[in-house]
Amino acid sequence: MGFRYSDTLGKHGCIGVGGYACIYLVSPTIVVKAVRPDRDHAEEKVTGHPLHGDIAFYKSFNERRDRCPHIVECFLMFPDHLFLSFCANKALLYRFHERQEREINDFFGRLVRIKDYEDPVLIARWIQQLTSALEYVEKMGFCHNDQNTSNCLLDERLNLKLSDFGRATTIGQLLEHSRAPWAMQLAAGPLQGTYGLCSARTEQFAVGSLLYYMVYGHKPYEDINLDWPELGTRFEQLKIPRAKSP
Repeated sequence: MGFRYSDTLGKHGCIGVGGYACIYLVSPTIVVKAVRPDRDHAEEKVTGHPLHGDIAFYKSFNERRDRCPHIVECFLMFPDHLFLSFCANKALLYRFHERQEREINDFFGRLVRIKDYEDPVLIARWIQQLTSALEYVEKMGFCHNDQNTSNCLLDERLNLKLSDFGRATTIGQLLEHSRAPWAMQLAAGPLQGTYGLCSARTEQFAVGSLLYYMVYGHKPYEDINLDWPELGTRFEQLKIPRAKSP
């Protein structure tokens, strides 16, 4: 499947840039997800283009009679473009970043403190909407495999919508090693040398990490600034910090 970039989208506002795609606002309610012309073509030859995952998921999603209101809708698909529903209040990442004080005023500066905490009523609603979306995805036979605050969007009424299915696979496929969630490479058994299989367990740990983020306003362990090896070890062992008072 070939991918082509259309400069027509450049006439519209680019509201988001990811590792392999850009998001353009083309109407008050619709965005277009388009592949980046400067993406890593060498990596693409090995792993395949991530937009293929989105297309495979949404083809299955749009064939179903029942719909989940907590998943971003896809109205139209082309090999290199997806027309998706627009979420006016962006991703959870931006909402929570505004409540964080960091040494460098960006997303990667060391966390100093949390200036304010989110409304527990909203958190309860968001986690219900997220788990409802994931239950629906599981019934379809898929795992999302990339739950994080940049893929949980908020619409104009602050309802959560799960997005970005570029890493989605059918249940039981080999789990990709990624930072969200980290996975432990198996040292023995029939799956030796892999990170195991995608399943409800990996999805549930990601949900737990997101719930922690919503309640405490930062990622697990981010407040104590562990070094990378120790942080990796704790995540590999599926350990989340003990509860504390926010």
